[in-house]
Amino acid sequence: MKDTAGQLLKIDILIYIDEGVSEDDLFFADTYLPDSFDKRCRSIENAGTIFFSVPVQYSGRLSGSSSCLVRSGPDDVDFWKNLFARTGSSHLCKIRADAPFMDLSIINEMMDLHLAYLAEFTYSENLPAGLSCEIVSKELVDAIPVFDQKTLPLSQVIKSNINNFDIEIYYRDPDIRDKRLSFLSSRKRDARIMENIYRAGNAVPPYEKLKEIIERNPEVLYVGPSYLEIELTGECDCDCLFCYRKTLTKTNGVMDVSLYERILGQMRSFSLPYTVCFGGSGEPLMHPHFYEILVMTQNEPLVESIIIETNGIYCDTNYCTAIAEKATKARTIVNMNGMNRETYEQLHGIDRFELVQRNIDALRNAAEDRLHIQIMKINETEPHLDAFYDYWEQKKVPIILQKQNTFLGRIQDRRYSDLSPLDRIPCWHLQRDLYITADGTITFCKQDVDAVYACGNIKDASLVEIWKRRKQAFIQEYVKDYPAQPDCKSCDEWYTFNF
Repeated sequence: MKDTAGQLLKIDILIYIDEGVSEDDLFFADTYLPDSFDKRCRSIENAGTIFFSVPVQYSGRLSGSSSCLVRSGPDDVDFWKNLFARTGSSHLCKIRADAPFMDLSIINEMMDLHLAYLAEFTYSENLPAGLSCEIVSKELVDAIPVFDQKTLPLSQVIKSNINNFDIEIYYRDPDIRDKRLSFLSSRKRDARIMENIYRAGNAVPPYEKLKEIIERNPEVLYVGPSYLEIELTGECDCDCLFCYRKTLTKTNGVMDVSLYERILGQMRSFSLPYTVCFGGSGEPLMHPHFYEILVMTQNEPLVESIIIETNGIYCDTNYCTAIAEKATKARTIVNMNGMNRETYEQLHGIDRFELVQRNIDALRNAAEDRLHIQIMKINETEPHLDAFYDYWEQKKVPIILQKQNTFLGRIQDRRYSDLSPLDRIPCWHLQRDLYITADGTITFCKQDVDAVYACGNIKDASLVEIWKRRKQAFIQEYVKDYPAQPDCKSCDEWYTFNF
């Protein structure tokens, strides 16, 4: 492809090191990724000059290189305007530097597509992060007006105004979006999975082999728990129509603070980020040392987020203050299924409608965008679902429409529709979740609420050991050889995905 002057069109390459990416993240299999990309990209026919973009705080081995461009702000429109001015490029191809599985054939094909159709922007929708690129033209960037304030990343601006630009969307089989993976080494969990995939074949595989390798070796995905649901207490003031608590063979007590500390300490052995959810059969805010546990969790470096599932009765001033000032990682999910006093009492078995409403209003200021209202999708809520949405959307509180879990038939099925996918995929919960009861028992999964098929207890074994005990069950389920105890084949929670 040639330009109007008869010159062969080239696409310059920008190898982009994002904020927060460490120098260690740029090594994979004893290879320094920026150097590898530099050499590999020179073999692309349409590739021009290769540049590196680094944040102002970067101090790695690329520092001082003439091709290293230091940026002081985010990847917004102004950044791209300045970048084109500095490089003199007509087109730039952005490749993440922390992408050890970057596939050169994909980059090559995307460049060909971009030039063949003289596109302003080319990207892929079905390829996970770290496998492809984004290609931007100077013409597009020049056409976007200068903004006084910082904006979204350029790609988000373009995708949200997709009809205003000449865009090419690249697609490549097979589609592995169902694996919910990225291929970026700066994301520790995904880096661990890539290391496992690499060891499975002693090489970085081409994209078209990834799905086959994963399905032949599902254990590569089983790297450590990423979601802990912890039952701080089995106590609760409510008697909800849809709750499994009343079916338990025994009511669970209160988790000792020292036992919870042991859980946090044991999770450090995995060296992976994770989410903590305070849930289970009881109301977490009824734990006598809830705020001590909350701050302890906030201060744990590996904990990325905290989910607090509550009935809202105890979300008082103390809670609002803690959420606003001491627990910035925390998201509050209030289970609120009634639209008035009558429907609330019918569903929750207690008269606390006005109190919970007041607490939610106070939480809107304290938690800001970290507050959600959750309603169960059952026959009893269906008649007032529209009014429920209208009410909370006016208050700008996000709504979670929760699928009812019957816990393998323990409680009455009240669903008015079944939204289960037709094709079954491997269970997310066996791959990533642990459910821990108040006495420290790790159940087989959340369906095993009476811990009949428990994997162990944190008092007697390490979490690493307990996690390994469930590995074979995960592999069995992944290849559709469903474990019989509990009855995984009858379960319909396999497709639900926690935060």
